[in-house]
Amino acid sequence: MKRAILTAALTGALIIGFAAPQAHAASKDADVARLSAQLEQLGADPVLGQYAIAQQTLARNAIGDLQNAGRSAREHALFMAEQRVELARASAQADADRARLDQLQREHDQIMLEASQADAAAARAELARQRLQYEAAVQQAQMLQEQGAQSAQQAQQAQAEAAQAKKLAAAQARAAALARKEARLAEAATQALQGGGSGAPTTGRAASMHLSSASFSGGSDNLTASGRRRIGDFARAHASQRIVVEPRGAADSRVLAGRRAVAVRAALEAAGATTVSIRSVASASKGAEVEIRAEK
Repeated sequence: MKRAILTAALTGALIIGFAAPQAHAASKDADVARLSAQLEQLGADPVLGQYAIAQQTLARNAIGDLQNAGRSAREHALFMAEQRVELARASAQADADRARLDQLQREHDQIMLEASQADAAAARAELARQRLQYEAAVQQAQMLQEQGAQSAQQAQQAQAEAAQAKKLAAAQARAAALARKEARLAEAATQALQGGGSGAPTTGRAASMHLSSASFSGGSDNLTASGRRRIGDFARAHASQRIVVEPRGAADSRVLAGRRAVAVRAALEAAGATTVSIRSVASASKGAEVEIRAEK
């Protein structure tokens, strides 16, 4: 009886001794499989798998250490393997986040660069537009300046032409007046040279006045102030009568006598005489004198 009990006890101990190592090995294989699956999932991730390569390698080595660890070192090896796998995953996530942040920063920089380039292009376009406007304004100002200068030149030319025309008209008027005076002088000189008269009789004279050379300025036909005053008095005194002007001159003074007769007739008419004529008479002994007669 005692022997049977001893045999059963030994058999149970042997069974327990063989079962414990098998249970330890099964638990270790499960942890290795679990951690290996997590690491493989991390490596297969299309985003995270490309980051934290060094940490993934360390985690893989830690899983290998766990697989080879003995019973006494298993707990520490499991802890290290789990930490390495978790660290690899966290490092990969951090690297991925940094990469995404860098990408976003680059995209932001690119957007800012493009915006800056667009602003620069807009600024260049605006500058070009303003330059064109400025050039157009300068051209317009130059054109207006040229037109103003041309108008001023035309105005000056017109003013000069008007002044020239006025001078010409004045010269023509003086020439016409001189021509009329010369014609009267020529008429008087011709009558004096011909010795003819108006044919009026010399009888019935009521009054007369003699104008010697002293009544004229120098050797000209210009009356002096006293001579003009005497003629005015005579004309007013005989305004209603017919007045005859008779030039008298020597052979070399008949033309001057005729011119003086014309000047006397003009003075008489200016003083109010209505009927004045010039009559030629016989020559004088010397000089150029004028006789004025009022006939009834």
